[in-house]
Amino acid sequence: MMKSFVRKETVLWALTVLLAAPGLTGAAQRPDIVETATGRSLSVSELAHEVKGADVIFFGEFHDNAAIHDLEAALFEALYDKKGRNLALSMEMGEQDSQPVLDAYLKGEIEEAAYLAQSRPWPNYKEAYRPVVEFAKTHELSVVAASIPRPAAAAYARTGTLDGIPEKWKPYVPEPLYPSSLAYERKFTKIMKALKGRAMPVSEETIPKLFAAQSLKDNAMAERLAAYKKSHPDHLVYHLTGSVHSGGYLGTVEQLHRRRPDLDIQVITAVFAEPSETDARQAGTLHQDEGDYIVVVPKTEAGDGG
Repeated sequence: MMKSFVRKETVLWALTVLLAAPGLTGAAQRPDIVETATGRSLSVSELAHEVKGADVIFFGEFHDNAAIHDLEAALFEALYDKKGRNLALSMEMGEQDSQPVLDAYLKGEIEEAAYLAQSRPWPNYKEAYRPVVEFAKTHELSVVAASIPRPAAAAYARTGTLDGIPEKWKPYVPEPLYPSSLAYERKFTKIMKALKGRAMPVSEETIPKLFAAQSLKDNAMAERLAAYKKSHPDHLVYHLTGSVHSGGYLGTVEQLHRRRPDLDIQVITAVFAEPSETDARQAGTLHQDEGDYIVVVPKTEAGDGG
């Protein structure tokens, strides 16, 4: 039984990576940043200036793209130049039950090895997310572990019911648990069907349960973001997440808007584009519904499966 649970949790992790990374790549060339409303290309400092007045910024990433991680870190540092201590980092890659140990590490009360041993870090934490966490630690900024614990999401994906989540993890189930939009469900289903024949194929019968787990995660992250903004109204929250969770203003974005319609939410979304579509104005037009800003990664850098 335990082996089955671990296997399901591993499958959920693999799907998380595949959902956010249509083509996995370690490309190091910094992607272009485009304002979708105008097609204008922006530098990191210009983007920081444009979004500094927001309440929450979503950066929808491809989890295995090194260039995007570099850009995320650069934007976080640029935002610090604008906001100082009124800046917080929030991460899908941090799970809510690890918040106490994360806080202890940020305060210097425990060593990094102890923090990592107790927090279920993602396999690429060191190269992808450690830089922003260390920057926050150095500058005494808050870091929010936003995601529902992985075992809870895995149990929900396996059983398709909240009753299937072990009691240990039920305190992390968000209340209320809002349904996701039909547009989001259709987008998720289309992506999952496209995974057939790839590294982690799934059956069509499994998709509704996986979407339920996806929606649970969105609700959990939105609840955490709303709670943080309630206690820190003057802080700009910079939330890192997979592009599927926030692209098109869906997923966590729509769940946060339900909870806090008063917030100014800005969405940055990573997109893959054909080489002929990477002109800034054209890319902005093609992907204008994906967010307020897009980060354009040429498909030639997408590696296998792009």
